[in-house]
Amino acid sequence: MLYAFYKSTLHFGARPSACQILRQRSFHAVSRVQQVPPGTNQKRIRNAMPFFDADRFARLLEREGFSSGQARAVINSLDDVVDESTTIVTADLVSKADQERTIKQYKEDFARLKNEIQQMEGRDVAEVKTANERLKSEIEKLRKQLQEEITRSQAGVRLDLNLEKGRIRDETIEQHERLRKTDDKIESEIQTLRRQMEGIKLQILQYMIGTITAAGTLVLTYIHFF
Repeated sequence: MLYAFYKSTLHFGARPSACQILRQRSFHAVSRVQQVPPGTNQKRIRNAMPFFDADRFARLLEREGFSSGQARAVINSLDDVVDESTTIVTADLVSKADQERTIKQYKEDFARLKNEIQQMEGRDVAEVKTANERLKSEIEKLRKQLQEEITRSQAGVRLDLNLEKGRIRDETIEQHERLRKTDDKIESEIQTLRRQMEGIKLQILQYMIGTITAAGTLVLTYIHFF
């Protein structure tokens, strides 16, 4: 609002130097109003504000190019702005007693909240400890069960391996026995074939001797008669 007013005054030909001085002084006055203790009425606030030399600033504006009426209008507008700003600022202020009661209530609320948080933390810590103990117990139980399962599995595997080794050994012995029997049978068949071949050779030799003898007899007979 004050900024818009300054823009309007610049439109009438005011120079920046004068406007900047007025703006700084008016803002300084408003900042002084905000520092007044709560519960102070408007009249006391007005009395507590620093002295504002309206005539001096009016003459300053006139030297900067404002007319007398324009300078007075600017001063009156600044006064209205300061009054309105003072009213707005003091409307939000509270008394020291209310402030102390509020602070006390905040402290009580914070203390109660702190106590509740500590109690909740204590309960949470106890619950976490209980949960951790239960979890440790379950993990230990699972570890024992797993160890038992591993031991049982290892025993079963060793038993299966021993059984498999025994079965393989028995099969190997059986295969060796079968091979030995097969070798003996083959050797027996070979001996039989050898005997048969010897008999056949003897028969062939006998047949050849008989044939040669018969042929010789025929030849001798033929020679004898002819």
